[in-house]
Amino acid sequence: MKTLSLSALLLLPALATTPALAQTRTTAKPVAKTTAAKPAATASKSTAAAKPGTAAKPAPKPVAVVETPTAPVESTKPAAQPAAKAAPKSSSSSMETFTKGSTAVNLGVGVGLGYGYGFGTIKATPAMSLSVERGFIDGVGPGTIGIGGLVGYKGYHYDYSGGYKASWSNILVSARGTYHYNILENPKLDTYAGLSVGVRVESYKNTYFDNTPGYDGYKSSSSYITSGLFIGGRYFFTDNIGAFAELGYDMNYLKLGLSAKF
Repeated sequence: MKTLSLSALLLLPALATTPALAQTRTTAKPVAKTTAAKPAATASKSTAAAKPGTAAKPAPKPVAVVETPTAPVESTKPAAQPAAKAAPKSSSSSMETFTKGSTAVNLGVGVGLGYGYGFGTIKATPAMSLSVERGFIDGVGPGTIGIGGLVGYKGYHYDYSGGYKASWSNILVSARGTYHYNILENPKLDTYAGLSVGVRVESYKNTYFDNTPGYDGYKSSSSYITSGLFIGGRYFFTDNIGAFAELGYDMNYLKLGLSAKF
């Protein structure tokens, strides 16, 4: 009996310590799991967030944008200088009415005697002329050189007291050279000077000798080399129609009439 009671007393401390150990083990396991699992989860999350590489790369520095006012830049462009230089050229060329490639036609009536005949009181019919010229060369000085020609007619007659009559008819064919320069810088005005060289064919008829044997219906014809100098101007009322005046000597001293330009 003494032996059984002693054994029971020895087993009591062992039984008392066994539940305590079991209790500490069960309570320690959750604490270890929770405390160890949380840092691991956070660590794995942080590393997973860092994988794309956006956070690892340095953020780009902000670039400062400087706005430049447009008005001063446009005003300092050198392109405005050629435009300013080109303006005088266009305006000067617009002042020249007759240029290279232009064609002008004059239909005129002559005023005053052109060919003198030395006897009696001679009368003259108005001289009729048609002239054409075309601009061939420009850039010769400030003007343009034109080349053309003229065809004209002028008649004279002398009346005798007895009813007889003497008459002269003159046909002129000449080449003309002109130099056109707009002196007054008027876009409607064409001023020029020129010279002419041609042939004048004169026919003469006299009825005074109609009743004289051998002289009935007396006629003659002669040809002459002729030349002349002249100055003139055209004023255009429209782009193509105007009036002209020429002063000089070829058929007569003054021509007035109409002009056309093409």
